[in-house]
Amino acid sequence: MSGFEGFPALRFAAALASGALCAALCTALCAANSYAQASVDTSRLAGVPLTKTVRSMKDIRYNHIVNQQFDYSCGAAALATLLRYGYGIDIPETELIRRMMVFSTPEVVIKNGFSMLDMKKFVETIGLRGRGFRVNAEALQHLQIPVMVLMNIDGYEHFVIVKHVQDGRVFIADPALGNRIVLEEDFARTWNGLVFAVLGKPFREDSPLLQDNESLALKLRANALATGTAATPFVEYGLIKADLF
Repeated sequence: MSGFEGFPALRFAAALASGALCAALCTALCAANSYAQASVDTSRLAGVPLTKTVRSMKDIRYNHIVNQQFDYSCGAAALATLLRYGYGIDIPETELIRRMMVFSTPEVVIKNGFSMLDMKKFVETIGLRGRGFRVNAEALQHLQIPVMVLMNIDGYEHFVIVKHVQDGRVFIADPALGNRIVLEEDFARTWNGLVFAVLGKPFREDSPLLQDNESLALKLRANALATGTAATPFVEYGLIKADLF
């Protein structure tokens, strides 16, 4: 949303306040940046024809997320992420901005970003439904599909996708910061209690937004507790003594 630090800002001249503002806005939007992948040819190292694809940390962090390109476009990028990976509807962020601009004005969007109402009106044009709900934090633990929420981060409102909630962790697809995990109490302090769900057709069961939503830290801690508290077996000649009787 407007003013969020670290986002690439789009500067507009005063002339854009004219009647051609919407056209100028759409013209100024550039295509989303792609993340390059490199490959390493190991044949010279080991003498074996083997090529390994190498992904950058940025690629991994933004895996299955439409990365927002402008400081006001978090809502458009989050909605594009839901549509692409949840319903198989691939609309680039810049195209989504252009089409949602029908329901707002460039001045409002640049200052405040898109609203849930703007997104509700847009998804109805593609045969889906947008519904806003006020829920408590406990309800998030029973989500059947990912939903969009509005967070207030250091005074700036920012749309993200809540993918899953479990064991006090909220798994988020953030169009600005990538995939991340937030403690539930920290999330509750920044969330306004509203969720925006896109409905109207089945959510993809194989959606990457539904996959791998687990805390590696908790998993490692559980494994450490399981192995660290187990009695050390007495071994002699490579045999466990308890197995001999």
